[in-house]
Amino acid sequence: MKHRRASINGARTALVMLLVAAAVLLALGVVALARADSPDTERWLRSLFGRVFGGVAVAMAAVLGLPGVIGLWAMAGATAEGAVPALSATARRLAAGAALVAVVVVAVSVLAGPSGPLLLGAGLIGIVALASGGLAGAANYSPHRVRAIVSAVAVVVVCVGIVAVVLALPG
Repeated sequence: MKHRRASINGARTALVMLLVAAAVLLALGVVALARADSPDTERWLRSLFGRVFGGVAVAMAAVLGLPGVIGLWAMAGATAEGAVPALSATARRLAAGAALVAVVVVAVSVLAGPSGPLLLGAGLIGIVALASGGLAGAANYSPHRVRAIVSAVAVVVVCVGIVAVVLALPG
């Protein structure tokens, strides 16, 4: 039982980390949008950059926050006495396999792809591991059938999206 509780806490920690990152990005985006100057002759570049940055930051907050919210919602009650996973063992293995494939594809792409800042690549690998692993953990341990299914579908959607974006990148 202790190993199961540690795994549940690890998945929850990953999902909370996603939510914290999403909250920070959302705050940065809102500040950038609120502080965007009017496009006068001297500050038109700053105004344009502030609006673009704000929009991208808000979109990234949604991309990071939605998996975190879905996963935490699915994991409610996972450590309760007598809680049993709602999905079959096969479905749970498939969710974990999808998460692992996404992390491996991103890692191979970052490490074997064109040389860029390794720190950014490591950050990308970490975010992919948090999102896909956290959602896979939620699908694996959720005692609620509908929530577990939603989490498993979210794992597949996130992983397919990540792999599609990474494979579409030039290089």
